[in-house]
Amino acid sequence: MKKLVTAFTSVAIIGSASYAVAQNQLETTLDLVVRGMMDDGAEVAYNERIIGADGSVEYTDLVIADPDGEFSLSMDWLKGVPSDADVTFTVSDTISVSGTEEGVEFSFKIQSSALSLTTNGVLREAMSTEDITVTFSADEFIIDGGDPDSEVLRKIFVDLGSVDLNLLVSTEDMFVKGGFDAEKAEIAYDYTIDGQSQDIEQSTGTTTVSFEFDIPEDEEDAFGYLDGTKSAVLKASSGASEFVGTMDAEGIPLAIEGTSGASSVLLEIIDGTITYDVSADGFDMVVVPGEGLRIPPVEIGMGEMAMKLVVPASAANAPAEMIIDILFADLVVGEGIWSMIDPGKTISRDPAQLDIDVEALVQLDAMAAILGNEDPTSLAAIHSLDINQILLSLAGASVQLEGAATFDNSGPIPTPLGSLNVDLRGISTLANQLVALGLLDQMQAGMAMGMMMAFGKPGDEADQFISEITFTEDGILANGQPIR
Repeated sequence: MKKLVTAFTSVAIIGSASYAVAQNQLETTLDLVVRGMMDDGAEVAYNERIIGADGSVEYTDLVIADPDGEFSLSMDWLKGVPSDADVTFTVSDTISVSGTEEGVEFSFKIQSSALSLTTNGVLREAMSTEDITVTFSADEFIIDGGDPDSEVLRKIFVDLGSVDLNLLVSTEDMFVKGGFDAEKAEIAYDYTIDGQSQDIEQSTGTTTVSFEFDIPEDEEDAFGYLDGTKSAVLKASSGASEFVGTMDAEGIPLAIEGTSGASSVLLEIIDGTITYDVSADGFDMVVVPGEGLRIPPVEIGMGEMAMKLVVPASAANAPAEMIIDILFADLVVGEGIWSMIDPGKTISRDPAQLDIDVEALVQLDAMAAILGNEDPTSLAAIHSLDINQILLSLAGASVQLEGAATFDNSGPIPTPLGSLNVDLRGISTLANQLVALGLLDQMQAGMAMGMMMAFGKPGDEADQFISEITFTEDGILANGQPIR
């Protein structure tokens, strides 16, 4: 990976010396870059350097190799054209890359169409406070390589279609923002490393990424993300995906294929509050064990997945809202797995659900927790809790909770005051089915049923138990009866 970064940096020729001398001429600047690379031991060779009347500089038959000889790239031509403070680089349609990484040889070609990189970071004055900008685009961008006869890397292929990237770096206000768009992401690889092999092909729709974050001056300044003086935002989304492949780990072969829906993710830290929000339209996957493994194909599917976490990391002085919102909808397992534990189909195959929707008012001091300056028990306090819903349904049984409470934090342990409604359905039926299949001990099932009858009461439907748990200053009640 390190050498791939070096490759793209070298192609752009904006590496070790990105500032021009007083003349602000591209020719002089690139001479300094090449000289600096060679002084560091790198090899830079070209057949001809052509200086245009417009101040452009073009290298033909350009070859760049690192000092250790472990990485090199070559291209038919590379051209930079200045325009005011900007320089636009274009390159031949094919760039050849080869080298070794930890003793493993690799080679691939970067194939592109209408590739262009424009930046003001090359002719920028050394003391300038002007923002640095970079734009990159290509009508086609493909990485294709590997050796079919290799014992390690037999194939690597990436096709992003048309791509666009923009980047802005403010050295005065100390922040970075940018975005990346790819028409598609078709990826294939075939390798064997440390006894593990993978041969995978995957195709994903349009992918977009955007980001903006403050730049900390040092490690201590990075704590500004937690105290609210700095912020960061990352957003990403991708289209539907398909994948197929084979794996072999220590002689255990597997075949895998599946599809997944569109997905998105948001990660932000603003005013000391951390938000993580991810969603996906679900997936279907089949894993087929290889010959000799007496395991049926494993089929797994999910209709929808979503997760949102909001953590007020800097809420040390006043309560702030914390959110936990998790949804796993319509989770199903294929009959191949079910038949191993329940061949008679006595257990319901209804899709499983997990839905958690919880809000709370809390005080958190993440800075003190990281620095270890406080008693751990004083770093967090909960003032109120709203359980809008906690629902788990599985194999025909379900557990549902909802309720609310406030907390008295005057003592050593927070004391809740409120109520919690519990709704259990199908539990006894499922317990009896598991006992009949030998998956649950009769005594354990009996103890569970005894607990439900002791703290719950029958509901309106068959095999339903409900209970209202009340937290008072005098103790805890279940359906009005004290339990402690």
